[in-house]
Amino acid sequence: MLATVRNYDILCYQLRNNLYPQLDNPLKKELDRLSKDIKAIIVSGKKIQAQSLSMLGRIFNLRIKAIKWLASDDNFDYLQKLNEIIPQIEKINMNEKLEVLTENLLFALRCNQRVVESLLNNVEASSAGFSTAIAQLPEINYDQFLASLAFAIPDDEATQKIVDWTNSSLHIEFAMVAADIINDNNLKVSDKTINELAFLVADAAQEYAALATELGIIKSRSSKQSIANFSFDNSYVKEQQYLADLGLEDFAKNYSS
Repeated sequence: MLATVRNYDILCYQLRNNLYPQLDNPLKKELDRLSKDIKAIIVSGKKIQAQSLSMLGRIFNLRIKAIKWLASDDNFDYLQKLNEIIPQIEKINMNEKLEVLTENLLFALRCNQRVVESLLNNVEASSAGFSTAIAQLPEINYDQFLASLAFAIPDDEATQKIVDWTNSSLHIEFAMVAADIINDNNLKVSDKTINELAFLVADAAQEYAALATELGIIKSRSSKQSIANFSFDNSYVKEQQYLADLGLEDFAKNYSS
């Protein structure tokens, strides 16, 4: 459960578009830096796939801070936030140049919606349990998260699937912010770059949905072990924070993409 709350694809977009005036100054500055660097990537003409990989850790780190900040609101409802954003993404579709990219983003959001609905339908992931899980989430960085997963789950294949699932979610968020920046600023971005973004989010969404099924997060005919069967209880939370304090970035590189 605690591993899944990190994989919500809308948070940076939500902060940029709907919550920016309310952000505290450190969070606002971090979001501004991230947006500036993503803008630099999409106007650089360099290959999007390689450039997006370099941003995953930063998106993850901001996402964790955003989750904690949003969850401080007693009325926080992720599914509602997701439903609010879908019409906003649909408006980007009015930009003919971004039509395919937008359709792929909407597909990715529908996949994310299925995951959240599945979690909330789980007894352990009821609204109360969901809020509790977010409140317990330790504020660790991307490398520390990878390292803590490797220690918490003895099955290397399962660990890699969770890492890949997380990375696919981060790629979706990268593409969502990129599309928003292009649309907002009327940037002169090449068709090649836009097509690469569209392919990136399409591939990421397909992997996100496939791995969510393999991990048992959404319905599957398979009887494979699900992520829900792994131990992500209070002891796991404490262990993550302990491992974070050790600084296990080098170990985490074994599981990065």
